[in-house]
Amino acid sequence: MKTLIEVSGCFPVLNALNEQQFINAIEPRLIDIRNPVTGLQIDLFGKVTALTISREQGIVTAEIEVPDAFLVQHKLEQDQLREVLVGRISKLRHPATGAMAKVEACLAQDNAG
Repeated sequence: MKTLIEVSGCFPVLNALNEQQFINAIEPRLIDIRNPVTGLQIDLFGKVTALTISREQGIVTAEIEVPDAFLVQHKLEQDQLREVLVGRISKLRHPATGAMAKVEACLAQDNAG
């Protein structure tokens, strides 16, 4: 499953980050999530497969890929997991300072079932 998430509100706090640094800030947020069905903590090994920074618009778009087997194993629907991903990415840790920055995250318009 691939999901596009738009992150905004991260400038100027995270303004100096390049693409790899944004990936490094996002990927740790994809570990140890709560299953929205059972409430149990599960390991999610999602990966940022693409990232676009639009500094003029103040938006970072991240493509996150989660193996389909993960959805089957945990009996999750794509929409359930997408909402969890958006929630987890609403805070990003600055890779250099370690400070948490609150950002706004939402599903990008281009998400297809």
